[in-house]
Amino acid sequence: MQPKIHIHCSTENLGFVSALFYIGSDIDVYGWYGEAKGHRFAASFFMIENFYTMRPTMLYRSVEDDVYGPWIIEAPANGNEIRCPLPEPVRHELERIQSRFIEEWFFFENDPSAAAGLETYRKLRMSVHALNVKPHKLKRFGIKRGNWEHSTVGSDPNVVDFLEKFWPHGEKEMVR
Repeated sequence: MQPKIHIHCSTENLGFVSALFYIGSDIDVYGWYGEAKGHRFAASFFMIENFYTMRPTMLYRSVEDDVYGPWIIEAPANGNEIRCPLPEPVRHELERIQSRFIEEWFFFENDPSAAAGLETYRKLRMSVHALNVKPHKLKRFGIKRGNWEHSTVGSDPNVVDFLEKFWPHGEKEMVR
């Protein structure tokens, strides 16, 4: 399972960083989405059921950044907690990919080992968020609509558009 990724960094003063990876099956999409606004960070695992079919599409997401914890149906919204709809092998793989993705691409502002990244951000006069792109990865970004973005080859922009449409931005925040 080779994940597709999409990372977005706002260039506004109090902007945000969003990070997404996903893997697709024949009809469904499984992944993780994280968003940092200032010094707050929120993340969830997700499943988009029937994404690559003509049948009604549903968005499930974990309530917290825990693939094994409670989940909800986000779209169509019903607010009821449910058990994780993902098969066990997919859960395990998402957890493994998430760990590798974060380790490879990001640093957290409150991580004791982030001193070099924080210093580079200071020198570049970049805003520090709860979640930040590692400085050596910034060269992979291009400017789109005035913001920095990076997507892997073969990423489906429809997945990003779908999540942006239904994701509860700002409603669920936790400090990392």
